[in-house]
Amino acid sequence: MIRETQFVFLIPAYNCEKEIKQTLMSIFAQSYDNWRIILIDDVSTDNTSKIAKELVESLGYRKRVMFVRREEKYGEVRNTVEELKWIADREVVVRLDAGDWLTDNDTLHYLNNVYKEVKPAVCWTAQRWAYTSYGISKQMTLEPNQSVYEHPWVSSHLKTFRAAALKKVNSKNFYDDEGNWIMIACDQAVFLPMMHLAIKEKLPLVFLPLVCYHYNIDLEKPDLFTEDRSVIQKISAEWIRERGYVE
Repeated sequence: MIRETQFVFLIPAYNCEKEIKQTLMSIFAQSYDNWRIILIDDVSTDNTSKIAKELVESLGYRKRVMFVRREEKYGEVRNTVEELKWIADREVVVRLDAGDWLTDNDTLHYLNNVYKEVKPAVCWTAQRWAYTSYGISKQMTLEPNQSVYEHPWVSSHLKTFRAAALKKVNSKNFYDDEGNWIMIACDQAVFLPMMHLAIKEKLPLVFLPLVCYHYNIDLEKPDLFTEDRSVIQKISAEWIRERGYVE
């Protein structure tokens, strides 16, 4: 008998009081019901936690949602790694940013089929942006002897992985050269090491070509596409790739 997939939504949240209801409701509406949530308030200064807790309580999901409140800013990488202690190796982590949401009520149903039949280490779907039609997600096809660190970045939202895949990664990959947690280009800092090990161990990496994620970019945020931020993002991503996997 093949065991059904247990999904764990890992949701870091910072000042998302306007969107957090839609984020959570997109999970509650899923046709596949084997899921739970770890919601991390990363030192929000608004009512994100209050609104989320009230919604969860009112709909009777309290036993399925774990609330975590940070006293200092952790960022995506540290939040993801730190919460692994609550997640079993066999469970599948679903990375959903507070403020974004699932676009298809059957998303977990599709993912369950992939994890049962193909047994990937990592699986991602297509996405849509709030200001364009689609995102960059597509299949990753490596040339012989090509490192995943040398391949153009294609794994975007919705990003999922077996908890065991991330637990295998040497923790040195999550820190910069000064010993600080990586705080920018976080997707690549988390996913490239997992992909590297999966390829090394001949485990599948799967792209599900369905639009399952709405990336709710707020174009009114003044620092969203600033030149300085874009430069820092590019430098950080290039540094992660040039360094490669840290054994």
